[in-house]
Amino acid sequence: MHEAGNIASQGDATVKTDYLRALLEAYYPRYFFALFRAHELYNVEPYIDQLQDPILDLGCGDGLIVKLLFQRQLDYGIDLSERAIERAKQSGYYKTVFLGDGHQTPLEDNSLGGVFSNCVLEHISDMPGQIAEVSRVLRPGGVFVATCLTPQYYNLNPVFHSLDERGWQWLRQPMIEAENKLHHHVSVYSVDDYNRFFEQTGMKLEAHQYYAPPELLKVTHSWDTPSKYILPPPFPLTHHGWLIMYLYARYGMSPRPEVVDRLYAQYEKLVYHRDRETQVGAAQILVARKL
Repeated sequence: MHEAGNIASQGDATVKTDYLRALLEAYYPRYFFALFRAHELYNVEPYIDQLQDPILDLGCGDGLIVKLLFQRQLDYGIDLSERAIERAKQSGYYKTVFLGDGHQTPLEDNSLGGVFSNCVLEHISDMPGQIAEVSRVLRPGGVFVATCLTPQYYNLNPVFHSLDERGWQWLRQPMIEAENKLHHHVSVYSVDDYNRFFEQTGMKLEAHQYYAPPELLKVTHSWDTPSKYILPPPFPLTHHGWLIMYLYARYGMSPRPEVVDRLYAQYEKLVYHRDRETQVGAAQILVARKL
């Protein structure tokens, strides 16, 4: 099995540190994102070798994911956020970056060997149109590797599950709306839906894997939930987690070594859990090839 390259010894155990440690530095004190992203990158890593240059990073953000996952420069990145694009330029991990909509990339037909997208598809409203654009720019044999949420995300979410257990189903939909508003989730499709989108645009789904099992979500939400759901819609963006994040960023604070060590000691097995046979997961990896 293909393993992540950088490992380090911690106590008597050998654990992978490249993803989790770097993400803790980037997202601290928002442990939810660090733990979830570390688990995500560990699972998608074995698939990226199928991507051939030139490669487009669809929804590139600031370039951090490419820095950690690819550890080399990619040809193109595109994102709707001006701030993210400026940071992507400064990162040096892309030869060219575009500010714009992924539905209309300024690239020629059949010009790419690969398209990569990390947790972006759930933010796109016109999914058939987006998949059609990916197919257009890929050359025959080119590969699309994407991670995205699944419809199971809501059922596996510990917060929503606890509402059901308490008989508070009336509160479930408002909470889901708050979750979607907070994270800008607009399209959450099943693997069958994506398989249909691929077939309609001359592509074939070659591999699929679920990740983010319930055990991981219980851990990540135990850190994040208290600050996320204090206020109901339409006010979730005012929760104090954003204030904490701002203060830490403003004053240059970073994770204390003992905090990092504790996270590794408690959550190593969950973060680095990989089970390709499971049919349960809040997120999924899609690997599709253009015919």
